[in-house]
Amino acid sequence: MLGCPPAAVALALGTARGYICAVEQTEQQTEQQGRTGEVLCHLSPLVLVVGIPLANVLGPLIVWFIRKEASRSVDRHGRAALNFQISMTLYFLALFILTQIPLGPVTTLGHIGLRAWTYLNLILILRATYQATKGELAVYPFSIRFLPQ
Repeated sequence: MLGCPPAAVALALGTARGYICAVEQTEQQTEQQGRTGEVLCHLSPLVLVVGIPLANVLGPLIVWFIRKEASRSVDRHGRAALNFQISMTLYFLALFILTQIPLGPVTTLGHIGLRAWTYLNLILILRATYQATKGELAVYPFSIRFLPQ
């Protein structure tokens, strides 16, 4: 026919198959690394549990700063997590100030607010992390957009 020996055709087909498999595997690894970055952006604020002040902002900031160039999706998730954690830090400061006012009802309101803040922050972090594992961008309620998305 074309004068190609069957061994050369088989070798070419094997090489093409190998190349296609390698490209598919690389795409899957890139997608998996991007998904890992997205999840880390949302999960890293839990470092605050260790007791490091402002760790809820520093965690997503570090992950976002390191991984934002790798994927546009990681950049968007990092911005969303940062906006939310900066907002939550401001809300925390306002509630903490309320606890320092020496009026009984105001102090009580501040303490109740701080407890609600803790649970709300934890629940929304876990919800956003779950959405990131599915490849969805979490929309945080109460988030002020300091960084444009």
